[in-house]
Amino acid sequence: MSTFLSKDVIAGLEAAQKADLRKKSRLRVESNKNSYPVLQLKKSGFCVEVETAPMIRGLVDLYDGDKHLKQCL
Repeated sequence: MSTFLSKDVIAGLEAAQKADLRKKSRLRVESNKNSYPVLQLKKSGFCVEVETAPMIRGLVDLYDGDKHLKQCL
């Protein structure tokens, strides 16, 4: 059986998934006094949304709510 979803439906599902990740996550990174939500924390790094966070370079601080977890390079 073959399933086809239109590009609009796929885009809507992806947007809903990103919004859900943003709502659930308390994780954020701070760089140059700017704060960006973390969508996913992995063993080798973290994921931020490309539309809301510019290319982050250098040392950043990772927070879970108000609790400082670690510094990342």
